[in-house]
Amino acid sequence: MGNTKKQITEQEVASLFILYLTKEAQDAWPSIKKSLEDTFKERFIVTEEDMVASYDLALAVIAQDLQALKNLFPKDQAERIEKWVLKSLADTEDWGEYAVHEVEKYSNAFQKSLNNIEQYGNPINTIPVLLLYRWLGKNIDSIEVKLNGKKTGYFDPIIIEMVTHTLVMQFAGTWKRVIVTDDVELVEGDIPFDEDLSGLNNYVTESEENKPDGTIRYYDEDGNLKEKWLPPEQIKELLKKGGAKRVYRVLIKGPWDGIKETWWELSDDVIKKFVDEKDYAYATANYEKGELKYYFVSKRLWEKQEQMEEIFMDQNLSPEQQQEAVKKLINDPKQKSLFEEN
Repeated sequence: MGNTKKQITEQEVASLFILYLTKEAQDAWPSIKKSLEDTFKERFIVTEEDMVASYDLALAVIAQDLQALKNLFPKDQAERIEKWVLKSLADTEDWGEYAVHEVEKYSNAFQKSLNNIEQYGNPINTIPVLLLYRWLGKNIDSIEVKLNGKKTGYFDPIIIEMVTHTLVMQFAGTWKRVIVTDDVELVEGDIPFDEDLSGLNNYVTESEENKPDGTIRYYDEDGNLKEKWLPPEQIKELLKKGGAKRVYRVLIKGPWDGIKETWWELSDDVIKKFVDEKDYAYATANYEKGELKYYFVSKRLWEKQEQMEEIFMDQNLSPEQQQEAVKKLINDPKQKSLFEEN
């Protein structure tokens, strides 16, 4: 029998991991808060709003479960997943920088405690203690043990044990229990963690004013768009002597926001098929096994790329129906060469 496992990429699993634990923390926070308030009364007074406190809980359990990665997956895969988790957190609107800082703080403290158990004690208590600092803020002194009215420097072991038990029993084991189960195969995705977009720049719309013949535009070594003028006769002479090569502006849509542009030499065949009256060519880009692949497309198809993607994602359409829908979309049923790989 063939492999029937559902494949999921490391990037996708990182996002699922964050979404799952964030929701679990939000749902669990009211009962956790009530239990601690009922047990410790005025000694447990949270200084933050519930939304913030529940998010702090989520970040703590995310950091806690990240510690298990190295025991569950091969070293290189575990490192990639952790990077994707931190990258996904960094992309969180408004909270990105805070989220990454908190998770890294929890993780570093846990590893430091793990490597120095004689000095710091049981590492499993490290994250709960830091979480209590977040929850209680200036009220943290209320849970410190005092002898004869003097501070001891130690927190009440009962509250530490209670928070630790909650984090471990309610949230630990997410990877194997919920995310990467027996019917799931975890694979490395096409999109690389470190994107290399060298040679591509953000598309800069040309001014509507007419430029004199001989005006050329180029990017300097820092990626800044520059403009200079050469006598048209000089440009023709350079081209004739081989001292300069004709390049075309290529506008590219890909797995990024907005439009990128670059300048490429093009073959006569590509020029004939895909260069428009403004001497622009159009392309799409996709990651395949971590490498960007470029495909020239007609301008009409390029302008309707988003609608085209919707067609190919429609599972109710057969391949033949999808092709017909694309032809109808661009209103050019005679065009056969829609794509050409660069």
